[in-house]
Amino acid sequence: MWGVTERTAKRELAHMRGLGWISVAVASGRGRVTQHSINLDSIIEQSAPHWEAIGPDFAARMVGAPEQEISNVVPMRANSTMPIFDNNTGWALVAERLREQEPAIFNAWLSQLTALEGDATKIVLAAPTKFVAQYVTTHFMKRIQASLSAVEGSLRQIRIESLED
Repeated sequence: MWGVTERTAKRELAHMRGLGWISVAVASGRGRVTQHSINLDSIIEQSAPHWEAIGPDFAARMVGAPEQEISNVVPMRANSTMPIFDNNTGWALVAERLREQEPAIFNAWLSQLTALEGDATKIVLAAPTKFVAQYVTTHFMKRIQASLSAVEGSLRQIRIESLED
C-alpha cells in the first residue's frame, strides 16, 4: 500500500476502466483532473461469483433475499378468564366491568389485584408487589373508583396494599 506511485494509480484506474467498473465522467484538461463515475451494476455483476467467499449473509443481502424479522416484542399475557375471588367486597363486579372496558390494561395490571377486605366505607385490594401497588394507584385509581361507584352507586375509599410487606 505504501509503494503506490502516480504511475501505479494510473495503471489501476486504466485496469478498472477496462473492466467497466468506472467510466470517465469529465475528461482532464488544463490543470484539471479526470472525474470518474462508478458503474455499480457492472461491479455487482462481475463480483457475484465471489460473494460466497465473503460470507453467506453477504450473499443473501446482495441477492435481495428477504431477511428474517427478529421480533423483540414481548407478547402480552392471554386474556384473564379466571374467576375473580370477591370475598363479599364487590370487587368481582368492579373487576369484570374493568375487564370489559379495557382488556389490555386489566390483563396487564388490574388482574393481579385481589380483594382483602371491604365494608360500607372502604375496600382494600392486594397487589403482588410494591411496584404493582404503586403503579396501579398512580395510573388506574380513577378508573377503579369510577367503576366502583358505577357498580355500587356509592363512593368508597379504595386502598391498594402490597403482599410483599
